[in-house]
Amino acid sequence: MRISNIITNFIYFSDHVDERTICNGISPEKDVDGFHIINIGRLCLDQHSLIPATAGAVWEIIKRTGIETFGKNVVVAGRSKNVGMPIAMLLHTDGEHERPGGDATVTIAHRYTPREQLKIHTQLADIIIVAAGNFNHFAADQILLISRL
Repeated sequence: MRISNIITNFIYFSDHVDERTICNGISPEKDVDGFHIINIGRLCLDQHSLIPATAGAVWEIIKRTGIETFGKNVVVAGRSKNVGMPIAMLLHTDGEHERPGGDATVTIAHRYTPREQLKIHTQLADIIIVAAGNFNHFAADQILLISRL
C-alpha cells in the first residue's frame, strides 16, 4: 500500500502526544496540513508550500472575488497554526515572490488582545478575517465595515 498524503487531526490526540514530533515525522511532501517545519518555513519565506486547507480556501476566495489586498490594513482574528497564522502569512507576504502574497499590513488579534485595542484595530481595518472559534469577542461598535469576506 502506498500512502500519498497524510492529514493530522490533533483534536483526537491525548495530551501526552507531542504535536511537533508528529508533524515533523511526516514527509513534507505528504503533509497536507502544511504543519511540517519545512512547509511552515517555506510559507514564511514566500516559497511554494502546502497551505492548510482553510487558509488556502480563504486565500482563493480573496483572489477569485477580486478583493484588493495590496497596501490594505487587514485584521486576522485568530492565531491558530492551521487557520489564522497561515492566512496572516499569505496576506502579508510579497506579491512578487515565488508564491505571491497579498502585500497587506496584517494585524493578528487573539483572545488576549485587549478589547480596547481590538476595537481600534478593527475600525482601522479595510478587511477583517475572523479565524476564531468564538465571534462573541467582537462587539457591534468594534466593526464599522467588513469587506466582502
